[in-house]
Amino acid sequence: MQRLENMAKIVKFVYVMIILLSLFLVATNSKRNIPCVYDGDCPIKLCRYPLKAKCLGGICHCR
Repeated sequence: MQRLENMAKIVKFVYVMIILLSLFLVATNSKRNIPCVYDGDCPIKLCRYPLKAKCLGGICHCR
C-alpha cells in the first residue's frame, strides 16, 4: 500500500514539473518576434544591459 502511494506522488511530481517547465519555456520565448518599424518601437527591457533593442527587418532584436 505504501509503495502505491509513493508511486502516485512521484507521478504527480513529474506532471507538475512538466507543466512548470512548459510555462517557463513559453514565458521566456514570449519576448521574441515583436514587430517594429523604428528602433523606438522596441521595448526598452527586451534586452539585458550591454545590449540594446534594434529594429532589423521589421522585428526587434538585441544588438
